[in-house]
Amino acid sequence: MVLKKHAGLFVGGLIVLAACSPSDSPSTISQTTSAATTPPTQPVTTSAPAAFPATPTAVPAITAAPVALPATLTQAMVAIHLDPTGPSVTHATAQNWERLTDLMATADSFGHKLTLLMSSDWADLVAANPVRQTALQDWVNNGHQLGFHHHTCGHASPDGYRDIKNQCRGAEPRGSVADAFAQVQDLATDLGLPSISIAAQGPNTDGLYRAAEWQPGVGFATGIMADNTDGHPDHRFITQPRCAVDYGNAYTEQPAQYPVAELGHAQLNVGAFTRLQADNNLAAMTQEISQVAVGDHAHDAVNLGLVFHAREYAATPRNEPSDNYRTDRAYLDAVLQLLDEQNVSVVTAQEILEASNPCG
Repeated sequence: MVLKKHAGLFVGGLIVLAACSPSDSPSTISQTTSAATTPPTQPVTTSAPAAFPATPTAVPAITAAPVALPATLTQAMVAIHLDPTGPSVTHATAQNWERLTDLMATADSFGHKLTLLMSSDWADLVAANPVRQTALQDWVNNGHQLGFHHHTCGHASPDGYRDIKNQCRGAEPRGSVADAFAQVQDLATDLGLPSISIAAQGPNTDGLYRAAEWQPGVGFATGIMADNTDGHPDHRFITQPRCAVDYGNAYTEQPAQYPVAELGHAQLNVGAFTRLQADNNLAAMTQEISQVAVGDHAHDAVNLGLVFHAREYAATPRNEPSDNYRTDRAYLDAVLQLLDEQNVSVVTAQEILEASNPCG
């Protein structure tokens, strides 16, 4: 069921946003990363328990009337990580596809354009089903973006694709990262969609993976907030584009290096990240949007970067002291509702990066 917009700040039946990302370690996660380390999949339910009220209660601290911002001043990038299969978990499932479908319907009801970063396993899931193929075509043709996602051997749940022959935390070798990328690219080509030009790969543990596993022709990236801050260390979601110069590969005798325009994103405190990313919450986002209007970045062009996973858009019971939302889906609905009511335009990462052109 597609949720509709309502007047006022957090009304029952609110609306969602999504994505995911890799991290280097639990200590890194708790500081500034988006979704670097994928924890074990949590059990989820398809509907909220009967004891939960149908209408979630908003966080008391953020129920003040919104301060509308000029629509052209502030933009947000919402990345959705469609995670690969790991040594002990499978994320590309029919159930998670349905959650993604629900999320996209909600995003469309607000006019939000999401950045879908897809692993090779999700590409296989889509390629096997004509209905899913049509849905993906419709999403991209409606303004959402399709990109590539890869978990390196430095990830807690690596996908097994690798170009550095070191230990890979129990993941069986599946080939080069170029093979994984080709599966997503081939899907896009078969569906008549634009070539893949943006990716999220990580973590870049010890600086090993970024220089060895990047694909030629991919000029845009999303990454951890620690690499993409706005200069204010207390900010969780505000990010500014930068030109990263450490992306490359060693597929030929002469190692290649590419300038890549990159934007940061912070993993929301949802699902298995509820406590791991406790500071990346709705209250912090609300405060930073207010700062855009009257504080550190008043009258500046500002970008917000968020990430979560499609699997997190579910009626998983939520018991978080920092908010009163009963399910993760209701919480994500409130996040998307906030961006809409505050006139924060949600566009693709590539749109922001092309406009800012940090690599010249």
